[in-house]
Amino acid sequence: MARLLVVSFLPKGPLSRTRRLLDAWLAKRRAGEPALAVDEVDLVHTELPPVDGPVALAKGAVAAGSHLAPTQQRAWEAITPWAEEFLAADEVAIAAPMWNFSLPYPVKHYLDVVVQPGLLFRYTEQGSHGLCAGKPLTLVTTRGNVYADLPQVNFQTAYLRWLCEFIDCRYSEIVAEGLDVRGPEAGEKILSEVIARL
Repeated sequence: MARLLVVSFLPKGPLSRTRRLLDAWLAKRRAGEPALAVDEVDLVHTELPPVDGPVALAKGAVAAGSHLAPTQQRAWEAITPWAEEFLAADEVAIAAPMWNFSLPYPVKHYLDVVVQPGLLFRYTEQGSHGLCAGKPLTLVTTRGNVYADLPQVNFQTAYLRWLCEFIDCRYSEIVAEGLDVRGPEAGEKILSEVIARL
């Protein structure tokens, strides 16, 4: 049975356009794969461990193969289960709207928690090596403007594409964009058309 981990930040709840897109995509996936198990980390209602000084020191110690001080060990033990959950999934989806040309800050916080040396990547004499074994990572997102022809300001895609290369995930995305620039009726039409094409 394949396991899909969905990491979502959808603060508008049922009014979220990204939630509609995610739910439609999941419905199609479940229709084609009835045995698919879906677990969701709802970042609106989840308290993540801090990525603070002890974590930064622990990260450096792990990367160097050094001993962790007690405070570093406790900090490392707090973040390790999150990375292990990410690794245990057969695939991952990140569902969040574009905010200010990028990912909302809780999503970045989550990624800063899980992307750690010895967990999602390791350093070798040849450089960094991702440990995610090529698992798929899909971004499900909605955007108010159209960024297909503006890659220089679409930091959402650029960041996740490079991160996936770093940790060895296969990146793809499901996007409904231009939802605000022509008014709500046009935006609703665009979103409905994207959902119909899934």
